[in-house]
Order: sequence, then C-alpha cells, then structure tokens
Amino acid sequence: MDTTGVGDALTPVAALNAWSLDLKRDRADATCFGDTNKVYVQGLPDISGDLGGVWDEEQSWALFDVAMGDTPVFLRLIPSTLSAADFFNGLAYLDSAIEVKADGVITIKGSFAAAGPWSTEDPVVGP
Repeated sequence: MDTTGVGDALTPVAALNAWSLDLKRDRADATCFGDTNKVYVQGLPDISGDLGGVWDEEQSWALFDVAMGDTPVFLRLIPSTLSAADFFNGLAYLDSAIEVKADGVITIKGSFAAAGPWSTEDPVVGP
C-alpha cells in the first residue's frame, strides 16, 4: 500500500493472510426482436475486494488510519511472492475492522473499492 496514492512508496500492510479481488461488471440487456438468445452490453468494471489477517501492533495501524481518513490509497495485490511481477493495482478506498476474542488470535479485516483506474501495469515503471 502507498498512502500517498502514487504507487512509488509501497509498504506491506500488516500481517495479511488473505485477500480477494472482484472484477465484476454491470451488464445491460440489449436483446432485440429476432435475437435467438439474450444479448448484453457490458458496462464499466466495479472493482472491489476484501483483506484479512492477524493483528500486528506495529503494522496494522496503517490499515485503520487509512480507513478513518478520506484519501484513497494505492493498493498492489500480489497473488504469489514467487512472481512479484504479476499483480493487480490501483487507487482504493479502504474500510477496516478488528475482532478480538478471549480464546483466539486477534484478527483484522477490511474491504476496498476502486477510487480510480486499476491495471496490471506498474504506474511508476509503465508497461
């Protein structure tokens, strides 16, 4: 995550152990008389997702600070550290939550929604 929103000062976010990315799109029905099946027109992507992990008292605060602010951050989601050149990234607004149990580990989670364009290219280096 880069809290400046630029993407050139990325730092790991907390002790995350899960994330999901949803690249769904709206579709409008454009079926006409005589069509043999339904036909759709595809709309813009509605990019969102979820984050999850365990509490780390040094790094987890960044997630909560961003969620309590109004400024989007730059997120980079890397499916595997074995291939760090493969990623999804873009501007996002974050929400966060914490769950504390007497008989378990403290967990953190959050959700995000696009606040600008997303891609699989590095905004600093380019394609």
